[in-house]
Amino acid sequence: MNIISTIYQFVLMLLVAPLAAGTVKFLKARFQGRKGASPLLPYYTILTLLKKELVISKSTSWVFRLAPFIVFGSILFLILVLPLVTVAGALGEYSNFIIVAGVLMLGAIFLVFGGLESASAFGGMGAAREMTLAALVEPTMILVFGALAISSGNSDISKMVLNINIGSQPFIILSLISLALLALTENARYPVDNPATHLELTMVHEAMILEYSGPLLALMEYASFLKLSLFSLLFVNVILPVGVLGATASVMDFVLAPVWLVLKIVIMMFLLAFLESSIVKMRFYRAHEFLTVAFFLALGGIVLTLVNTLI
Repeated sequence: MNIISTIYQFVLMLLVAPLAAGTVKFLKARFQGRKGASPLLPYYTILTLLKKELVISKSTSWVFRLAPFIVFGSILFLILVLPLVTVAGALGEYSNFIIVAGVLMLGAIFLVFGGLESASAFGGMGAAREMTLAALVEPTMILVFGALAISSGNSDISKMVLNINIGSQPFIILSLISLALLALTENARYPVDNPATHLELTMVHEAMILEYSGPLLALMEYASFLKLSLFSLLFVNVILPVGVLGATASVMDFVLAPVWLVLKIVIMMFLLAFLESSIVKMRFYRAHEFLTVAFFLALGGIVLTLVNTLI
């Protein structure tokens, strides 16, 4: 049953991830008074890119070609181990928060390598900015999941979602707010980055993939879709793990799992679209202030958790 749950989660995430990206774009357009493209557009985008010719600069090496596979593969690994649709996955033992943070960092490093390999000025700029953000994100992420680990009594994220009780431990809310800020940063969303920008000087993530095309660009785009869905579902499941498959899940639970999955995605994308339609992108040189707030929220969360444990 554990293997079946893992495969089921893997397939559902691959199918639903582009819908998340399409839904947030569609809702943002509606909030801004525009008709907007179909939420299914990312599916067509991926299929179109897979058919396109691959154009690679002569200045690049094998690292440029390898980077999209590492970025995409790192996200696939996280989809297999994290409690997104099921908490009874066969690979849940690999969801230790240290491993998860390391895999996220691995993907970020190879994304940076891809941006540097092109010898493009914008690629180098985006890579420098990405590493600046990563240096601020990773310590905060360790603090967030450290607090959740202490609160739940387990360092595996697949087991955290079952043992965290926000009602009896309200100070965990500080860590959850910090996690939300980190999710916006990791997914290149407002106010840190603008995923739809065409202005090179404001890019972070997009600047590093400017030189990619065809199937390699499809891998990068699909990885970003999966990452957005991953963080959205993880955030919801930590707060309220409703509809998540357990070890004793019935056939009906498996049937309803896609419904719960889509519902969670739509709710999170609605909130994200509303947020991005209500605020403006900050200057990059103020991003450290944004992440400093996240750091101190996470620090406060883990300190209060430790105090509560000692008492």
